Amino acid sequence: MRLVFKFIFFFALVYSCQTVCAQQLDLDYFINNAIQNDPGIKQNVNQQQIYGLQSQLINAQNKAPQVNFTSDYTFAPFFADNGRAISITPNPAPDAFGYDAALTNGGLYATQLNVAMPLLNKKTVSVLQAQNSNLAAVNASTRKQLEHDLRKNITDQYIQVYQTQQQEEYLELVIKQIKERKTTVEALVKRGLLQQSDYLLLEIEQNGRETDLSAARIAEVIAYGTLKNSAVISDTGLVRLKEPVIALQANPNTFYFKDKFKLDSLTLSIQQNVFNTKYLPALTFSGSGGMMASDFTNIPHNVGLEASLHLSIPIYDGRQRKINDSQAKINQQGITYARDNFTIQQKNYLQNIRKQIGLFNQNMELIKKLIEKQDLLLQLDKEKLQSGQLSIIEYIKSISDYVAAKQSLTVAKVQVLSLANQYNYYNW
Repeated sequence: MRLVFKFIFFFALVYSCQTVCAQQLDLDYFINNAIQNDPGIKQNVNQQQIYGLQSQLINAQNKAPQVNFTSDYTFAPFFADNGRAISITPNPAPDAFGYDAALTNGGLYATQLNVAMPLLNKKTVSVLQAQNSNLAAVNASTRKQLEHDLRKNITDQYIQVYQTQQQEEYLELVIKQIKERKTTVEALVKRGLLQQSDYLLLEIEQNGRETDLSAARIAEVIAYGTLKNSAVISDTGLVRLKEPVIALQANPNTFYFKDKFKLDSLTLSIQQNVFNTKYLPALTFSGSGGMMASDFTNIPHNVGLEASLHLSIPIYDGRQRKINDSQAKINQQGITYARDNFTIQQKNYLQNIRKQIGLFNQNMELIKKLIEKQDLLLQLDKEKLQSGQLSIIEYIKSISDYVAAKQSLTVAKVQVLSLANQYNYYNW
């Protein structure tokens, strides 16, 4: 029974490990990690919460009454007042010394509850809420842009790592073939069918390809480190990456840049509306209740309340409103120019990328046919080499041509992937 349990546990552990490893080989694994851990996106999420709280703050500042409690005591004594050294009174003798009683009332004792509340400000509140909602929409749009940029950058870096790993694969294959041929050449040298220099040429070729492989591995370490840092992944091991699949996306119903320009235009319009709120009539109610006295002995009779309404109507400000409107119109024109210009650029750019992808795909088909022939040639050269009918120089040339063709195929494949990534970046 224990043996069965151990077997099940081991199988589950292996299955779990395979699942994790499979995720690490996938492009989506790096993209998802980057989006989850990017500090800019996290800050953007926090900022969105702030706009939600700001909406509540606008209502609290402009709709709710503002209530506060105040308490004051002012000590303003008179000296030498009717034979007294110090006295506190609102009616001192004419020859007493102290502040003017008409200004100080001999002192102040006050304890009040004050209330202030703006009235007739519904339109102002509406404009401020519209501004806050617009800022939240801009922030949400910024997050989309951050994620979109991050996807492109991670994909570019992933493609770079994939390219170096592809180079390693065909270099390892070539080195393996050279090592196999060395055994044959060594036997032919011993039989006198080939010279010792031929064996040395083959060793030099092997050393050259091993140097290329070492450089590719160094490039892989650097590129993979950059990829992990961008995706905020802490593991240090190198893994083989799956070939990225990047299909050209269909045109969206509405391009992001058009929504972005609409938001920019709306932002200017709302800013103008906020500026114009200062020309609205303002009516404020204020009131207080409590005690206010200048004579300590009369405090019980100085309890009361007061209320007031304050109306403010702007009349003239030196044509500031008209100047602001003119500035807004000029800025709106700038947004329109930028939108129209980018519309043309985007169309041209997408068409150009499609043409490049088509040409590279044609080029890859030609390279694949060339590699098929070179594979066949290497097989024939192998047979000729075994019988001593082929010189090492000719064999090395065949290997070099094969390596160059494989490298060209990798470059073309990577170019198609990179162009597809760029296409999807702009076709958004």
